[in-house]
Amino acid sequence: MTVAFATPLNRTVQILERRPTGATARLTVGADEQVFRGHYPDFPIFPGVCLIETVHHAALAHPPAEGRPLLAAVESVRFLSPVFPGDEVTVELEWKLKSGAWKAYAALSTARGKTAQVRLGYVLEETA
Repeated sequence: MTVAFATPLNRTVQILERRPTGATARLTVGADEQVFRGHYPDFPIFPGVCLIETVHHAALAHPPAEGRPLLAAVESVRFLSPVFPGDEVTVELEWKLKSGAWKAYAALSTARGKTAQVRLGYVLEETA
């Protein structure tokens, strides 16, 4: 089943490594990203919401169990440094089951170091 949804990302998040409890993913931020239009003209910075979306795409590409992950909450976000056009963003995603709910913990980085920490909450929709 294919589900279409709107996204501010121009590119696909690539899963580089799959682990039983998580994954490593990457997104290359292009200079042509639509979100750069008007977001700090003459000094483009990749918006934080796009970093959250990057984690969400990685979570969708590598769910923790059978079923389709449905985003239930943005539980925590900490932005540590900016992301610029041309940066490769690496996502280290770990899934944890806490009190019956799935949590996606993610550490994001570029070649310059850590850029964000994100925790998203999910419920799993059973697939037929």
